[in-house]
Amino acid sequence: MRSVRSLLVVTGTLVGLGVLAPSVSAALDTPQPIVITKECSQFTGNIPSFCTITSSTLPAIPAGSKVFYYGPEINDPDYTSSWVILNAGHGNRATGYCSLLGNDGNCSFFEGTGTLAGFHAAVQVTLPGDEFLWEGTYRFDRRH
Repeated sequence: MRSVRSLLVVTGTLVGLGVLAPSVSAALDTPQPIVITKECSQFTGNIPSFCTITSSTLPAIPAGSKVFYYGPEINDPDYTSSWVILNAGHGNRATGYCSLLGNDGNCSFFEGTGTLAGFHAAVQVTLPGDEFLWEGTYRFDRRH
């Protein structure tokens, strides 16, 4: 009798998880707002150069994370066009591309590893003060 009861509990749990899985997946695919600030006092213009995240509304990208710029064009004050790696530490990374005219532009991210696996984001970049501001949306799509 005990094994039948255990089997029913396990079966009920698996069925319950199967019912919840689509709603969890749908929630991950829904774009969410994201706001990140970064400072670039250590940006040298050499490849790679980096900026440091100072705040983020996404816990998977904590303050102290680094954004590395790999070019092809990162040393022109009027134009930036660069592959980027957002390194949140411990193997948690996102890959994307940024393009700016002066201090305004866009960055998009299309893949990641670790806690950033499936990370997709599109942000507008501005420099409203001493730090760059990234504002946009993100989602996690574990299928890509």
